[in-house]
Amino acid sequence: MPSELVGRRAVLGGALGGATAVAVAACSGDAGGAGEGRGGSAASNTSTSAPSSETTGPPGSAQSSQSPTSSPDAASTTTSAPASASQIAARATVPVLCWHQLRQWEASDGAYARNLLICPPDIFRAQLDALAHDGWNTIGPDQYLDHLTTGAPLPDKPVLLTFDDSQGSQMSVGLPELGSRDMTATFFAMTVVLGKPGWLSRGDLRELDAEGMTVQSHTWDHHRVDEYSGKDWRVQLEQPRQLLEDLIGKPVEHFAYPFGAWDQEALDHVAEAGYRTAYQLADRTPSDQRPLLTLRRELVVSTWSGPQLLDHLAGLTR
Repeated sequence: MPSELVGRRAVLGGALGGATAVAVAACSGDAGGAGEGRGGSAASNTSTSAPSSETTGPPGSAQSSQSPTSSPDAASTTTSAPASASQIAARATVPVLCWHQLRQWEASDGAYARNLLICPPDIFRAQLDALAHDGWNTIGPDQYLDHLTTGAPLPDKPVLLTFDDSQGSQMSVGLPELGSRDMTATFFAMTVVLGKPGWLSRGDLRELDAEGMTVQSHTWDHHRVDEYSGKDWRVQLEQPRQLLEDLIGKPVEHFAYPFGAWDQEALDHVAEAGYRTAYQLADRTPSDQRPLLTLRRELVVSTWSGPQLLDHLAGLTR
């Protein structure tokens, strides 16, 4: 089993305990494909063919929208054509950054967890300060989707900040630090852990939403999407989406793949479950056939100083 999956299993499974630990630990599996990490999402091809262009929502949803440059008179009689997959992929250049736990390292934390999954609060603050001082502007997934599908303008130096897995430190550390800098972020929630000690509660998700953050879906118990069959699609994709929508009273249309792993078969199921975008965990470009469902996203290295993070972003946007 790859070392990054072993580290991921220890952090998630060990923290949950009991039956939940078994469920989450199983998500690393022993199957082929890279685990969660920089440049490490699985994207194996299956016999399921992907369409040559991509819609901007579930099957049957409206795809036309007014062009940003259209006059009001023109908009009353015509609508712009849906963006092609190649147009969407070409626009998918916004850095999307991901954190998990925000706490001090402990003796039991392995090297992989310290490097990519557990960011000490002082380093996290320095990373946010660097983004703020360098003029980066945080956006949300709806804003990014509008840009991808219609070419809607974004602020200068846009960046999408994200947090995975419903870790409690995202509320106790992350929310205050974001709020003090007038930053927003997207929280991809794993619903099986809600209300358990050390994890976010349902009330926390409501508060995050009330504070201007975005709450979206990260499955029920973090099993890999490329291993689903039968009722898994409903349990892991549809039910968490409905739960979160009931909690915050808003649409949940964005999804983050556990471990960043996906395959071609999964993409149709993700779209059918009502998700308009989905994020992998890799610095590679999105699929040229289904870019909205394979948007790139990267783990922030937990030891990066502010200048190191900026240097990395500079390399992404050159």
